[in-house]
This record gives sequence, C-alpha cells and structure tokens, in this order.
Amino acid sequence: MQNKIESAQMDYVRNTLLINHFHKILSLCEENVPIIPLKGLSLLFSIYKEDYARNVGDMDIFVSENNLETLVSALKKLGYVFKKQNINYILRAKGKFDMIHPDKKQYDLDIHIDLITKKFYRNSTGNFTSFALSRLRTIEHNGKTIFLLSPVDEWLYLAQHYCHHLFANDKWLKDLYLLQNGFSDKEIMELVTLAKRFRFERVVTAVHRHLRYKYPQNAIQIPELVIKKHFVFDRLFRNPNRKYSYTFSNRLIAVYWKFIFIDNFQFRLKAYMRLLFPELNVLSDIYNCPSRMIGLIYPFHFVLVLFSSCLFLPVLLIKNRYKRE
Repeated sequence: MQNKIESAQMDYVRNTLLINHFHKILSLCEENVPIIPLKGLSLLFSIYKEDYARNVGDMDIFVSENNLETLVSALKKLGYVFKKQNINYILRAKGKFDMIHPDKKQYDLDIHIDLITKKFYRNSTGNFTSFALSRLRTIEHNGKTIFLLSPVDEWLYLAQHYCHHLFANDKWLKDLYLLQNGFSDKEIMELVTLAKRFRFERVVTAVHRHLRYKYPQNAIQIPELVIKKHFVFDRLFRNPNRKYSYTFSNRLIAVYWKFIFIDNFQFRLKAYMRLLFPELNVLSDIYNCPSRMIGLIYPFHFVLVLFSSCLFLPVLLIKNRYKRE
C-alpha cells in the first residue's frame, strides 16, 4: 500500500512538471500554431485531470506539417535536438519523429504530423486525421487554450495505438475503459459509424474483446463489430493475458501484425505490395539502418517477405463478417 501511495505521489509531481513543460512549449509558439497533446499527455487534461493518476513517459504532440518549422524552432530554443538526422526519410515513413534533450531530466518528445503512423495500416483509414482535426474541442487551462481531439476520435486513435503495440500495456486498456465510461448513447453510435467509415472495425472488435476479459461485462459499452470466429482472432484472444514483445525473433511478426487490423482485402493487398516493394525510407525504417546500406538490404528483404508470406497467409486472406444492424 505504501509503495502505491508513493508511486501515485511521484506520478502527480512528474505529471505536474510535464504539464508545465507543455505550457512552456505553447508559450514559445505563435498563438495561431495549434499544438495538440496526444496519448497520456492529452488524458491529463480529461479523465485524469483531478489527480494526474496516470504514468506518462514521453510527451506526444501533434502539429500540422505547415507549422512544423515553427515548432521545431521553438524546441531548439529549449535545447532540443533531433534524435535522428534523416528527418525527411522518417517523416515519409512514419508520420512522426523524435526530439530529445541533452538533460536527461527533460522529457523526450514524439512529434506527429499524422494521427495514424503505422506505415502499412495508414492508407486503409482514409482521411481520419483531417476529419479529426476538423472537429477539435478546446479547453482553458492556466490561461491557455488547449486543443484536444473529440472523445470519440481520441478513443479510436488510442484504440489503434493499443492494438498496433501488441496489447503490450494495460494502462492503455484502462484509458480506453475510462473513456468509454463517459460516453453517451449518441457517442457510442457515433463511434460505430466512424469505425465503419474509416475502417476501424477490427480495431474496435479487438479492444472490445480485451475490455470484456479485463472489466465487468455490464460496464463495456463498446460493441463487437466483427463477429465471425476465425483462426487469426481466435489465436490472438485465446489467452488474453499473454504479453507480446518486440524481440528480434518477433520483429517480422510485428510487421505483419498491422495487416490483421486492415479491414478491407484490397487495402491489405496494397499494403502487402508496399511491403514487398517498399520505398527506400520505409525500408530504412523497418531495418533501422542507414540509407547507404539500403541497396544491400533490398534483395534480402524481397526474399524474406516472399518466404514469410507463406507463414502469414491467413492474416492476409481473412475476411470479415459484420454484425447486422
């Protein structure tokens, strides 16, 4: 019990400093440059605003590509530097990049220019990012206007993040549970509509099943949208307590993992072709290698993908059966 109290106190202090640091970044940027907090940082302004009872690691923020130069300039004034120098490569591959501070007491930053950053999944969700940005909500905090995603958009964004990180952290599932607890019937219907519009059906279903295993049945408002029992989902959810990890042996599994949540077969095929014949920046990101070595890796990658496709064929071919209205 004492350890839990001390941990909660540390979270409160750390998150207070985190919020203050975010305000410092806002102050250095122009007022017409909206910087949107994401993930744990965003939740400190909503479901955890009373007690800051949420462990937050890095600071995730979104800024439009048009305002990226202004933000980077402000961060450099605070002493931040790029974690990797090939920023254009990274942005094209991932839609985000990292900035770090020489002082280890400062917070590392994940800077997003796209809400959907998984390279093989991104194209299947259409214009979800621009849609979510068109309906931001605002709150006032310490004299500053803070832009936040709408609750439904934030739930969908966090849900795909949880799924694509191999269900690795229970705190993300808790976030999703607490968010859905505050949804009205209208917001639940809106979530279902948007899940179908932007092809989040598999993501919503996966999170529904994890919530069902972890929390009381009568407290789960999020419906299951894909109801067909099939090999891939059954294998994933046979043991809901299983923890996946990004070990070297699981690296290829982690790449194909994204395909599980691509709802449409045509988009899955396009994503596979992009994996088989990747752009140079994508190949560099997959193997975390310098650009000068990409030419040597390409033939190896092509053979590896063709061979591994046989192992992951069920992931590529599986079809959905949707719940009837």
